[in-house]
Amino acid sequence: MNKIVVNGGRRLSGEVVIGGSKNAALPLLFGGIATGEVCIFSNLPRVSDVLQTLEILKFLGARIRFLPGGDVRVDYSAVQSGRAPVALTASIRGSTYLLGSMLARFGRAELAAAGGCDFGSRPIDQHLMGFECLGAKVSSNADGVVVEAPNGLCGTVIRLAMPSVGATANLMIAASMARGETVIENAAAEPHVAALAAFLCDAGAEITGVGSDRIRIVGQPELHGTRNVIIPDMIEAGTYLCAGVACGGPVRVRAVCPSHLHPLLNAFREMGVKVETGEHHVTVTAAEPYQNISVVTGPFPAFPTDLHPQMTALFALGGRAEGEGAVTELVWESRFRYTQELCRMGARIDIADRCARITPQALHAAKLRSPDLRGGAALLLAALATKGKSEITNAATIGRGYEHLEQKLRALGAHISVS
Repeated sequence: MNKIVVNGGRRLSGEVVIGGSKNAALPLLFGGIATGEVCIFSNLPRVSDVLQTLEILKFLGARIRFLPGGDVRVDYSAVQSGRAPVALTASIRGSTYLLGSMLARFGRAELAAAGGCDFGSRPIDQHLMGFECLGAKVSSNADGVVVEAPNGLCGTVIRLAMPSVGATANLMIAASMARGETVIENAAAEPHVAALAAFLCDAGAEITGVGSDRIRIVGQPELHGTRNVIIPDMIEAGTYLCAGVACGGPVRVRAVCPSHLHPLLNAFREMGVKVETGEHHVTVTAAEPYQNISVVTGPFPAFPTDLHPQMTALFALGGRAEGEGAVTELVWESRFRYTQELCRMGARIDIADRCARITPQALHAAKLRSPDLRGGAALLLAALATKGKSEITNAATIGRGYEHLEQKLRALGAHISVS
């Protein structure tokens, strides 16, 4: 995906089947290294971050097969301890999970660099602090980081300064093979953390307290291979639901966990959007203008930071939205770079500290550049809802998290082409 061209201003309606969660898939794929055996993954999304992860695993010695029916078989038995090339790891944030999995299996882990979206400083200090609590020695320089525990890891109590998803997941993987009991306090409670815990438990780990802020792990001498079905992607689902709100609907997302979407659905209801839920589906309809509100991002179950840009786009749509909206970002220090592109469409957005205040304006089509994955999704939503031809370049950033994007949007009635 290099460029997306949208002829917008059309009503969208219909159904979208949601794929597996990228944010859940990455820690599972890397976490499988700790098993040293064969793991089979179902519902694995074929997005660029996942495909890049498979390339990293392949470089390290994993044998990967795409099975009939869509499952992916990963044999980790031949994985070797070592550093994957920076050309592979620097493009995805999830490569940090190499540290916990390599440390658990080999007692040593190296990471040249970890990438992902650029919206401010994203240190891994909480990861490294936790590894040190488990007894590992950490050394870092301009070339990367090395974590070593030649005598193995030892369970302990780790209190995170903030409920970091990445640190919680990395430490769960490492602690699953540490001696004794580990307790992670102020742990993250996101659905993909629970998905990783379920995967590790299926592989032989003992983990309790998932979903709370205190996770307990009893280390095991070894883990074994397992099968796993990747949970639905709540951010993909949320983005298509936002498209339904932006463009009228009704839009139904299927193969989802509605409970994962409660913060977004509650916001929609407050806005006056019609929301219907079933066991595995959600439908939104916004035939009339909706009322802008204030949302504040935070760790689950608060409003997810990965749906922050999409909400800003909804609030900016003159003719659809009414009243001033506000988005306060409390997870990342700066995530508003996409707003510069929305303003090129005529959006009125005022940013002070970590809060964006949005006054709806009539937008116009424009040539835009996607700054990152979710910021790019916000630009796409605005383009879909705005009459005229808009072009979004640097579209590969959007492809990092949305599988079959063109086909799914076309099925809803969008006039879109991807090149």
